[in-house]
Amino acid sequence: MKKIVLLALAAILVFSLMPLKNVEAAVYSDVPNSHRFYDDVTYLLENGVVGKHTHFGVNKLITREEAAVMIAKSLGLDGKPTNTKFKDVNASSPWSGYINSAVQAGIISGYPDGSYKPKEIVTRGQMAIFLSRAFNLTQESSKTFKDISPNMAAYPYIKRIVAANITVGNLDGTYKPNDKLTKGQLTAFLARALVIQETGNKQAKVHFINVGQGDSILIQSGNGKNMLIDGGTKSQGAKVVSFLKSKGVTKLDVVVATHPDADHIGGLISVLNNFSVGKFIDSGKAHTTDTYLELLQLIDAKNIPFEVPKAGQNLAFDNVMDVQVLNAAPNASDNNDASLVLRAKYGKVSFLLTGDAGTSIENAMTTKYEVKSTYLKAGHHGSNTSSSATFINAVRPAGTVLSYGKDNSYGHPHKEVLTRLNNVKSKVYSTALAGDITVTTDGNSHSTTAKQMVIETPKPAPAPKPTPKPTPKPPAPDFGSGLYVIPGAPTSFKNCTEMRKYYPIGVKQGHPAYQSKHDRDKDGWACEA
Repeated sequence: MKKIVLLALAAILVFSLMPLKNVEAAVYSDVPNSHRFYDDVTYLLENGVVGKHTHFGVNKLITREEAAVMIAKSLGLDGKPTNTKFKDVNASSPWSGYINSAVQAGIISGYPDGSYKPKEIVTRGQMAIFLSRAFNLTQESSKTFKDISPNMAAYPYIKRIVAANITVGNLDGTYKPNDKLTKGQLTAFLARALVIQETGNKQAKVHFINVGQGDSILIQSGNGKNMLIDGGTKSQGAKVVSFLKSKGVTKLDVVVATHPDADHIGGLISVLNNFSVGKFIDSGKAHTTDTYLELLQLIDAKNIPFEVPKAGQNLAFDNVMDVQVLNAAPNASDNNDASLVLRAKYGKVSFLLTGDAGTSIENAMTTKYEVKSTYLKAGHHGSNTSSSATFINAVRPAGTVLSYGKDNSYGHPHKEVLTRLNNVKSKVYSTALAGDITVTTDGNSHSTTAKQMVIETPKPAPAPKPTPKPTPKPPAPDFGSGLYVIPGAPTSFKNCTEMRKYYPIGVKQGHPAYQSKHDRDKDGWACEA
């Protein structure tokens, strides 16, 4: 126990003095994080295929010169400027080395007249040829398209990139081989091909285990490595152990305790008693509860390697799955803000696992790191102390997992968090409603069998009913006008004597009872007094 405590204290001291690695998110003015090619562009940037500029040119038509550069860079080919066999590409061109390397590798050919035509625009058919050759694709799909035929030069190459799931064609059953290609489209096709090369199409799985009001996440890489992040409360330990065994786990390569709260570390005691552990990753946050002390004693007794990471560090886990630490704050005053925040990335598919980190930590991470992720494990069980609107907009997850207990006393998840997720069109999954949730990915695509949580969109308050305008009162009768009509009075009279019983001063021309025979002086009044 003494060894673990001393090691933890030493790690905290060392890492608190070390500078943080500043890995900012790549921002192109024409590729916001809501853009359909954002993940593809980011993937190529991380792999050194494209450079960091203010403008990407996502809708720009791609030239043969640019295509050669991107493909050659993705394969690590030599780009040193050199003379080539083409009359229109010499050593003065900064891209001559990449063009020469791509041609020598058999990826791109020149023209019979001895030219390369570097500024010529690439078509979708030509792109299929380039990628098939670059990635040595040989298997052909049986899928047919109504606008391609066997006599076309690109025909077998199109069938090969379809077989490799680099493209599926268009919804109308066409491939459109003669359509000109944009830089964004080539980026997407190239990123998919690179991911397939990187992962070998192996499936990785991320399981969000239903441990009630707590967290427990199992990551299984495509190479069969296992990482467990948190274990729920002590009472959930047996459930976590059973789940791990059901997924074929016999050894945990890495176990992570995001922070020392009991609803995150309690179940790890049962886990450590049932599985061999390669390394234990801890937040380093000092805590004096019996549960945490028991966990440290068990780590010490089993001689498990113990590490307190720093922000910006990549955890050693699997060479085809990156796990980066975005927050490590052992000196935080609050346990929640001491949470280790991890971003696991397999190919283009990423998972942001935030522990119980609050909004201040979210804000800090957003300014330092790439947080845009395919899936988000919402912080603090869906509490409004996490998942600010700014953070959710920056992450913009396709799917969000909420890990909480049904009918919990905290009211998790809070309505404003659900509204923010709904605003970015994130599909939401709840362990309380769906149970254990598993996301499967090959690095390009992803899926889950969990039923999506239905979020009720708040109905706007009904508009107040307009106050009816009072019916205007009729003006007081003007008996002296000669035009006032007495309700129910006759409109025809035999003589003036009869009329004056109703109209003592007679009636004026225009009154329904007016008759010229009663207007003897022809002045417009009948039976005037």
